[in-house]
Amino acid sequence: MRLRWFLYSVSSALFFVIPACGGGGGGGGQIAPGTRTPPGGPLPGLTVDERAAFERGKLVFVRRFKPSEGFGPSYNATSCESCHSTPTVGGSAPLYRNFYLAMWQDGPNQLPLPGSGSAVVQAFGAGLDFTLGAGRKIIPPVVDVPPAPPAVPIVAQRNALPLFGTGLFEFVSDVTIQSHADPEDLDGDGISGRFNTDNGAIGRFGVKAQSNNVELFTRAPLKNQLGITSDPFLGSGGIVSLSHAFARQVSTDPNAPTTDLDSVPDPEITRDDLGDLIAFTRFLAPPQPIQPASAAAQRGAASFDQIGCTKCHVPELPTSRFGPARAFTDLLLHEMGAQLADGLGFGRPQASTLSAPNSSQEFRTQPLWGLSLSKPFLHDGRAETLREAIELHGGEAQAIRDAFVALSVVEQDDVIAFLESL
Repeated sequence: MRLRWFLYSVSSALFFVIPACGGGGGGGGQIAPGTRTPPGGPLPGLTVDERAAFERGKLVFVRRFKPSEGFGPSYNATSCESCHSTPTVGGSAPLYRNFYLAMWQDGPNQLPLPGSGSAVVQAFGAGLDFTLGAGRKIIPPVVDVPPAPPAVPIVAQRNALPLFGTGLFEFVSDVTIQSHADPEDLDGDGISGRFNTDNGAIGRFGVKAQSNNVELFTRAPLKNQLGITSDPFLGSGGIVSLSHAFARQVSTDPNAPTTDLDSVPDPEITRDDLGDLIAFTRFLAPPQPIQPASAAAQRGAASFDQIGCTKCHVPELPTSRFGPARAFTDLLLHEMGAQLADGLGFGRPQASTLSAPNSSQEFRTQPLWGLSLSKPFLHDGRAETLREAIELHGGEAQAIRDAFVALSVVEQDDVIAFLESL
């Protein structure tokens, strides 16, 4: 059976320590000096079955779903590739692909707008009146939410996250993530990162680290962006680190099927196709840095560390199977200042007297590998350049941002050269 390899792969990866077999680039062959291996290939060291599932999953990833297959009735894209195509399959997207999130505040809770099943605003189609020609949806400035009084929705944009290498975060242990957390800033350095939780398990994926594993990270956009329903593949059996040390939250049940109101029977994607789609993201290799690094990039790396950027953008995290993930992230939430805060809270963050009880003011530290391949920058793509992205850092990163601004122009250029080399 096609599922057998995958069930074994997940259980062995999550619950046993497997000797490292090297870090992650795809492809092969000779690469000219000063360049990088093109991204988009599989991790090295996969079994024959894992590699086959990756290749099948790529075909599902680029498939343009049709209404007859369950696509819609409301949607933002026709395929996964639609929002993950830059610079190649599995990457990010230009600014025009941004989508909206909208929630309304009900006391301490944030709820989807009436008629919506999630925070994602589906821009095209309209309920049962499905049409490929529908215009972009307008979010009303005030929504009527009986029996509550009318409410002003909290609205934010998102730029698609690149997926290269993100599957490696499933192989990063809870202990590693917890070791970098300092929710009370006990060391007094102004950095109070904390982990987020998803149904009680530590989050790794998404702008707010609100998803624990690739399955949840895959099934949600299938439904919210394409209108494709699914049954769980592994459900709670796929949760990374099953020993939940934290209270269970009211969140999406990983064992619950997704449904919609079109005429196509649910689930609208087969179990085998869903498993292969999960395999594609799980085993997609990270971008490789430009080699050899220029003298400017080497100087910039030293400055990057010296001014404190590596306090959040931790250069590497150990994995249980694929060697170190050189992602430059701690997978923690950080408060980034009022200018960037979007007011939307997902997950249930680690308790802290310094932070709000939700993630409304925070973002997960964005991985930096392949950064120059995935512009525009920041969670909503508002920064067109790396320099602008750095200068928009505030909150916990304010002092570090100020230290960057205080560098000479040449030193700042060196830091940019380093970031562009990753």
